[in-house]
Amino acid sequence: MSDMIVWPPEDDPNIRPPLQEGQVYRPDILNVIEVSIDGLNGELRALSLDIHDHPELKFEEKYAHDAYTAFMEKHGFTVTKNHHPETAWVATYTHGQGGRVLGINSEMDALPGIRHACGHNLIGISGVAVALAAKAVMERLNIDGKVVLLGTPAEEGGFGKIVLYEKGAYDEMDHELTYFGGAIAPSISLTSCLALSFITVEYQGHTAHAGLSPWEGQNALDAAVLAYNNISLLRQQIKPTHRVHGIFEGKDWAPNSEISIHSVETHGR
Repeated sequence: MSDMIVWPPEDDPNIRPPLQEGQVYRPDILNVIEVSIDGLNGELRALSLDIHDHPELKFEEKYAHDAYTAFMEKHGFTVTKNHHPETAWVATYTHGQGGRVLGINSEMDALPGIRHACGHNLIGISGVAVALAAKAVMERLNIDGKVVLLGTPAEEGGFGKIVLYEKGAYDEMDHELTYFGGAIAPSISLTSCLALSFITVEYQGHTAHAGLSPWEGQNALDAAVLAYNNISLLRQQIKPTHRVHGIFEGKDWAPNSEISIHSVETHGR
């Protein structure tokens, strides 16, 4: 086995690919990947910062759609805009005939109020980098195959990938890659994925003036707070493989009135 180090220096130096050179472990492929991404570093960083400076919510990623598709066209990919959901897109590159189809996701949407706090500008640009590196490998080493890069909208609560899946956007892929950033070494994560369920419970009460006649009211906020607190206490008995978190939402709120409509949105993983 080659002594070439393929992981970042801060990772465990004892980690090595478990296969002999010439099988899956190909230093020549790794070299092309590193050289190609290094050469695009300035462009990739500029695009990532551009997306970061233009945050857009789920299914509203029009700026990101246009910026990514223009970039991929510039680098020799065939682009289909408005791919099923209006802000989705697909960029493909084919070399030779036959071979495997590599699929990649690039997420785009931001979060309400906190913009790109989840780093989708980084996830998106990482997908772009992988697609460009795969293209460079196929060209320089004459490997037949196809790269399919999907611009996937609405990761934050809009189920954009499910929409694309149901429309057949993933059908031809043999393998599919998604990057998710983190500060955990080693750089290859063996963590599991969690399914996600949304539960929204609405509490309805009766309004009353909080200073004049509060006894006439039925406070929906109190009911929601009790539910939230009980869910929080339940965390003591929840297994480490499970997650639960939620927020309060309200309608027609004012501090001097009994809250008549309130809801709690809970996410279980």
